[in-house]
Amino acid sequence: MRKLLPFLLVCPLLLSAQTSAEQVLAKAVSYHDPQDNWSLLKATLQFKETRPSGPDRSTIIELDNTESYMKINRNDEEVYEVNGEVGDVLKGDQDKARALVLRNYYLYLWGLPMKLYDKSTPEISLAEDEKVGDKLCKVLRVAYEEDTWYFYIDDVSGRMLQYKFYKDEAAGKGELITLEDEIMVKGIKIPQKRSWYLLPEMEYLGTDILEGVK
Repeated sequence: MRKLLPFLLVCPLLLSAQTSAEQVLAKAVSYHDPQDNWSLLKATLQFKETRPSGPDRSTIIELDNTESYMKINRNDEEVYEVNGEVGDVLKGDQDKARALVLRNYYLYLWGLPMKLYDKSTPEISLAEDEKVGDKLCKVLRVAYEEDTWYFYIDDVSGRMLQYKFYKDEAAGKGELITLEDEIMVKGIKIPQKRSWYLLPEMEYLGTDILEGVK
C-alpha cells in the first residue's frame, strides 16, 4: 500500500495536466476572438476567389450576426439575402435554397474557429498531434453526418493554421485548406488567404482572399 500511495497521489495530477479538446478550442477562440466579438459582428467583407480553371470572382458579404442576416453578392450576377433561416434570391435564376447553402458556407469557413461553439456541432475530440511546417499542432476532430473535419491549432499561440475534411476518410478523399496571413476585423483575427487542395492528390483547387473590410 505504501508503494501505491505516491502513484495514487500523482495520478490525478497527471490526468488534470492532460489537454482536452475543450481547452484547445478555448485557446484557439481566445487567439482569434479575444474579446468575444463574433456574435456581435456587423461588417461588409470583400473577397477575391481565384480558380485555376476560370476567371476570378468578386464576392461581397454584408453580415450582421446580431440579426442572423447576410447579403451575398457574387460578381453582381447572383445576389442573395438571408434572414434567420429564410433565404431569398434578389438577382439571378438560382433556387432560394442556394441562398442558405452559400450563407452556411461563408459563415462557417470564415467564422472558424468560433463556429465550433455552435450548438449543432457534434462532439469534438482530440486527434494525434501533428506538425504544420515547423509548428506542432493540437488537432481537433469533428465528425459531422456527411464528412469528418480536422482543425490544426498551433500548440503555442492557439492560432488555427489549417483544416481538412474527408468525405471518405478510409480512402483519404477530401480537401485540405491552408491558411495564410491575417486581417483584423473589429477585434477578430480572421485568416486572410485560404488555399484549397484536393486530397489525396494535393491538386490545387483555388484560393480565397479577404481583400477588404468595412
